[in-house]
Amino acid sequence: MNGPFYKQKGWINAALFLGFVVVMSVVAFVNDLTNSGSILDTMDKDSTAERRETLAGLGGPLSPGDPQQVRKGPVGRPENCRTDDGDNARPTAAPTDVRWRRLVAIMVPTSPSAGPLHTDAMMWWCFAHTPTGAVLAAHVIPVELSGPAWRIVAEQQVVPGEPRDAFVSSKPGADRTNSEESAIGRFAGFSLASYSGDSATVRLLLTNPVGGYLSTSVSVRWREGDWKVALRDDGSLYSPEKRAAKPDGFIMWGA
Repeated sequence: MNGPFYKQKGWINAALFLGFVVVMSVVAFVNDLTNSGSILDTMDKDSTAERRETLAGLGGPLSPGDPQQVRKGPVGRPENCRTDDGDNARPTAAPTDVRWRRLVAIMVPTSPSAGPLHTDAMMWWCFAHTPTGAVLAAHVIPVELSGPAWRIVAEQQVVPGEPRDAFVSSKPGADRTNSEESAIGRFAGFSLASYSGDSATVRLLLTNPVGGYLSTSVSVRWREGDWKVALRDDGSLYSPEKRAAKPDGFIMWGA
């Protein structure tokens, strides 16, 4: 593998980060990457257009621009998606109503007040338009993109544009998930790096299977009545992760 893994594009960055959570050591990630083959550095324009058309045809509750598919609720939300959006205070503690649920191969935080309110077979959606809703979306949506319904999640819950095209084009055709449970790390804490109402950057703290913690960040945007992940310019989900011995500066989940 050429260079550190966090410089790779698209799903490799996301898969490696999730890998830190679900496999036993860094060595396992390196071996997995070696077997997965090389990454496309450029995208064929015809292939990209075809993938865009494929994504646009998937449909779903958050599909933009099609009134036959998207029936808006009374406050511009997708139909059957209503949340209490009155509390715009930045969280100073974990939500009191947090519920932990398994998604792909990791436990993620959910809340009956901040979302996701709909946990369908294909995707989990309907987050509160609040700082806490943004925090939960930043935990849940990237994990979904490592699951079997990643194409639908990419179309519905990722901000469209060249970064999303890069992510989809570099994702291998075979969807691989890891159900290893012998040494699973977990989400340990979070902090809200920024929040403007229409955008947020959330820092995530995870336990490192080889000791200590790992931290990274995810950006989300408010579009079509729900939070969506805003990929980095190179199509990656997460910022380069950092190792931390102590969870300084994070709100701990306490799970």
